[in-house]
Amino acid sequence: MASAALTTRRAVVADAEMMVRNAILGIATWRAFTPADWTGPTAGHRVEMTRYFLSRSDAFGLLADVAGEPAGHFLMFRATWDEPNSVILGQLFVRPAWWGTGLAEHLHAAFVERARADGYPLAWLATPAAHARARRFYERRGWRADTLLEEHEGLAMAIYGLRLGS
Repeated sequence: MASAALTTRRAVVADAEMMVRNAILGIATWRAFTPADWTGPTAGHRVEMTRYFLSRSDAFGLLADVAGEPAGHFLMFRATWDEPNSVILGQLFVRPAWWGTGLAEHLHAAFVERARADGYPLAWLATPAAHARARRFYERRGWRADTLLEEHEGLAMAIYGLRLGS
C-alpha cells in the first residue's frame, strides 16, 4: 500500500485494547459462516491475551494508521510447542473500511520481513476453516494448509504453514 497517509509503529502493551477493537470488527464479519450461537471469547479475554503476548520478549506487533485513524495490525510471537524455532502469526486484522486497499498485503509483507529478519525458518497461523476469503489471501501468499484442523474458540480452524528460509 503506497500512501503518504499510512503510518506504522511497533505495538506496545497499552495498544491491546485498540488491537482487540480491530479484531472484533473483523470477527463480526465471521457471522456469515459461524454457528448462530457462536460467541467466541469475550473482549476482556482477548485484551488479556493480547497484553500477555505483547509483554513477551519474543513478540512483535505492528500497528497501521491511515490518516491518523487505526486501520489494522499484526501480532507475531515465537511458537512454544514442537517447533521452537518457528513463529506464529497470531493476528492479522484490517478494519473493514480498509479491505481491498492493499493494507492487508502491506501488513503481511511486514510480518514476513520481520520474521525472516528474526531468523525464523517457518511460520504458522490458524484461520477459521470456513473463512474462504482469508484462506485465499494466505494461499496466494504461499501459505500451505496443514492436514490438521483444530477446534479453537468454538470454531474449526485451518492450520497453515509458510517456509520463510531456504
